[in-house]
Amino acid sequence: DLDATFVGTAPKASFYLFKTENQLTETIAEEYHWVMAAERADSLGVDVINTSLGYTTFDNGIGDHSYADMDGRTTPISQAAVAAARTGMILCISAGNEGAASWKYISAPADADSILAVGAVDEFGVRASFSSQGPSADGRVKPDVAARGLGATVVNSTGNVATSSGTSFSSPIMAGAMASLVQAAKTLPNGYTANDLIHRVR
Repeated sequence: DLDATFVGTAPKASFYLFKTENQLTETIAEEYHWVMAAERADSLGVDVINTSLGYTTFDNGIGDHSYADMDGRTTPISQAAVAAARTGMILCISAGNEGAASWKYISAPADADSILAVGAVDEFGVRASFSSQGPSADGRVKPDVAARGLGATVVNSTGNVATSSGTSFSSPIMAGAMASLVQAAKTLPNGYTANDLIHRVR
């Protein structure tokens, strides 16, 4: 009986948590921190990675990315995301919260191929105005999927159930759903591939 209990989309999942952000600065070094975290996750046998971050510009303009760089092949973090996906992990990546801002578009690594860039929708399935838009710079449809990100139910920093908004909430909801699909697919007689599952939800 789970009455009055907060249950996520993958209630029996086990987690590794990696912090790759430096809250005091925003530099391209953080992309390389993420690369190391993804490599570590692969070595630990992780099935699904959620990434609730994205990169476009940096402090003092050093290493800034342009929209033209959002082609899935240019930024260090997007190159690494493609490599991580090729190991068989499923990557759910927040599309970004720039939809109503001047940037407007997805950020890296949501531009990567073979991953799920996750946009935010409301309770009716309508895109949240803040949810970053596509396409990728090379014309691919982005985001790949969407999940509740406007008024998403969360456990807040005080431990209470509340609502909050952002693609940083829609992406982990999707990651939980993908973890559940992975668990179910492991019982299939012929197994599964990450690409099979990704294509089923796109």
